[in-house]
Amino acid sequence: MKKILFLILGYCLLLSCSGTKNVAVTTAQMKALDEIVAKKTFQIESLWANPLVTASISNLANSGLLPPGSSIGNINLVGNPNYLKMQGDSISMYLPYYGEQRIATNYNRADAAIEYNGKPDEIKIIKNDKKQTYQIHFSAKTDRDVYDVYVTLYPNLKSTIDINSVYRTTITYSGGTISKLPQENAVTIQ
Repeated sequence: MKKILFLILGYCLLLSCSGTKNVAVTTAQMKALDEIVAKKTFQIESLWANPLVTASISNLANSGLLPPGSSIGNINLVGNPNYLKMQGDSISMYLPYYGEQRIATNYNRADAAIEYNGKPDEIKIIKNDKKQTYQIHFSAKTDRDVYDVYVTLYPNLKSTIDINSVYRTTITYSGGTISKLPQENAVTIQ
């Protein structure tokens, strides 16, 4: 009898811990996000860079060069210019990069950030009704690298940006605030 009671209690405990809390999303929040995505005119400024933790990043942290409030896998971007802008089918991004290069390229200190300004071949926008999010995916090809970019937009107008690169380790940008793109900051293709 004790065994059965123990199994039932254990099962109930597992069930109560297994579910995640769903954050209530208001209709107004979802409508605002739907509108921004439908117009394809927005910008994101991230608060944190989350590099893949490697030996090099550990050495950087041990050197004391990380910004205040930062840790080895969570680098504070407040005060550092960073953005991802979308206007129609055009993307412009400038994101400071922390991580390792896989092969030697001609990056120098002035252009070590992830930069792109252009029209990707294809932009996929998928709405996840169950999670109430949007997932945007595109590949950004530059003369130095190819980036697979995954942007997740949340109804509270926050975002995450995951970037996989051919020549660099993976990095995520989190805490991004989504806002409408002002006309004077519109994306221009060169």
